[in-house]
Amino acid sequence: MELRMSLRRSYQTLRKMNNLKLRQVANRIGISVPMLSMYENEIVNLSKEKEIIYREMIMTHKE
Repeated sequence: MELRMSLRRSYQTLRKMNNLKLRQVANRIGISVPMLSMYENEIVNLSKEKEIIYREMIMTHKE
């Protein structure tokens, strides 16, 4: 059996690997922490603009 991780779960994993807290990312994007959590758990969608900021932040973050 093959287990596949969804794209948003992959983003969540990458965010955690980069030691980015939900609060840090949510503040940068301009949304609430619960909203970001719901996005990562595939309950809600973000606007395209906010989704782009989210992706750029987690993919380019440097410690």
